[in-house]
Amino acid sequence: MSNDQRRLAAALFAVAWGTNISTPLILRYQDRQNLSDSAAVAIFSVYVGGILLALLFAGRLSDRFGRRPIVLPFTLLSGVGSLLMIAGRDEFACLLAGRFLLGLVSGATISVGTAWMNELVTPSESDQANDGTTTSADRLRLAGVVTLLLYLGFGFGPITSALSDRWLPHPLVWPYFVHAAACAISAAVVWPAPETKSCDPDVALRPSIGVPAGARREFLSRLAPSSVWVFGFPSVSFALFPVILRDAIGGSDVLVAGVSGSVTAVAALAARPIVRRSATANQALLIGMVIGVGGYVVGVVAFTTGAWWLVPGAAVALGAASGVLLNAGLAITEGLADDEQRGTLSATYYLLAYSGMAMPLLLTGVSSLTTTTTALVSVTIVATVVAILVALQLGGAQRITSSG
Repeated sequence: MSNDQRRLAAALFAVAWGTNISTPLILRYQDRQNLSDSAAVAIFSVYVGGILLALLFAGRLSDRFGRRPIVLPFTLLSGVGSLLMIAGRDEFACLLAGRFLLGLVSGATISVGTAWMNELVTPSESDQANDGTTTSADRLRLAGVVTLLLYLGFGFGPITSALSDRWLPHPLVWPYFVHAAACAISAAVVWPAPETKSCDPDVALRPSIGVPAGARREFLSRLAPSSVWVFGFPSVSFALFPVILRDAIGGSDVLVAGVSGSVTAVAALAARPIVRRSATANQALLIGMVIGVGGYVVGVVAFTTGAWWLVPGAAVALGAASGVLLNAGLAITEGLADDEQRGTLSATYYLLAYSGMAMPLLLTGVSSLTTTTTALVSVTIVATVVAILVALQLGGAQRITSSG
């Protein structure tokens, strides 16, 4: 990585860190404000609304005005979101506002930052390709770097807040205050990084899917269905299972929730070699879906039997699935993108991926109409169907390649 890429890495890590600080603390908010399970899960899921809003416009804004005007101020706003969470410890509306803002800044910073990271390739790196452009190996390496940064941040947040809850005073204050300070430092660190996308007043600001016409079929038929599960798998692990199993867990519920969140992230990182060892990134998508379905099955067993100690095991599988899907998806996305649409296409992919974070809220809504078991079994069946479709498409692609 170049020095400029390392600067940007600091901002990406700080923003990712802030996304999950509150996840294990949802149980504390539930007790402190006497919230229902649906309201508690809503604290986590309102984040998705901010992400989706950011991803609809962030790519276009960065393609028009550049990467720096998006990443720098939104890194600072991540810290503001944490300060709102402090105010929300006794006010539900502030909790929702803080989570929404954290979603808004993470969607903008991570999607645009991913494009910026790929454009901050040094001449010596780009010279590896004969035509002076980045190679597929470059894209895979950078996709791995982004995955590493995101999941390190995702995993750092929940375990630190859970440990603060167990051993430090004011656990609903200090984790957020420290994160806000880190965001300010990260913005200062990334300031010298150069702009890579000049202003283009001809870029329209209206939302656009941003998929090149020649790649649209592959993106929509193969990448889009699996992208929803990038966060549809792990969000259930660290935001739903600890809530619906808290009675079985007992007094260590926040610690178990924090451990579950961090284990999910660590598993995602540990699964990165699966993508490198796969014949293609498309094959890795199938592997990720199969692992995720297995994690859902373990989670269903944990809930129906009350065996809460299976939750970390489910977290391992669901985190690994997420890491594989994200790494493979980013590599495929970068391969499909052209220079003019990289920011928009990256935002489009993250838009689909982050929509999966609404899975816990969706499941609690379905369970209120039926039962929690029915909701969990149903979503497992849907994920299985998607895995089968990915397998059929992969098989068709391989037959076409062989016949060619």
